[in-house]
Amino acid sequence: MRRRVLLSNVIIAVLSVFWVGSAAAQALIGEQRTVLSTGARELVDACLEYASANDLSVGVAVVDPYGNLLDYHTMEGTSVIAGESAVLKAKTAVRWRRSTEEMNQRVRDWENVAPVWIGDFPQRGGVPIFMDGTIVGAMGIGGAGGDACALSAIETVLGTSASTAAP
Repeated sequence: MRRRVLLSNVIIAVLSVFWVGSAAAQALIGEQRTVLSTGARELVDACLEYASANDLSVGVAVVDPYGNLLDYHTMEGTSVIAGESAVLKAKTAVRWRRSTEEMNQRVRDWENVAPVWIGDFPQRGGVPIFMDGTIVGAMGIGGAGGDACALSAIETVLGTSASTAAP
């Protein structure tokens, strides 16, 4: 009987150390909402449908909140710069947490030219994606159609739960 009590106490002590250690580790880790690769694919596909329906030729890119490329597609016949600029626009939109069209206006007004200095691409076609006030990713569209293709895709896939305007 004493052995069982002693063994039970040892097990409880060991488990409590792991539980406390786990709780302490949790306090050091944040929870970042993000577009998943499956969501990125749906956004790309929705944009491609919009582009086809509107006779546009585009490159489309989706990045996570850190600027990592999740999905990318260029339509047949699209120029190489359309594809490359889509990635740059998505990364610019997520870095600055605003549309690249807005960034373009700020650069042109000399309000903020830093995006040019650091190699971003403040040209129309990149939009951030916010959910509940948190940035979850961004889309970049190169070629024709600019923001309209991305806005349509975001509304189609994410509905009213997503926004492209900073909170």
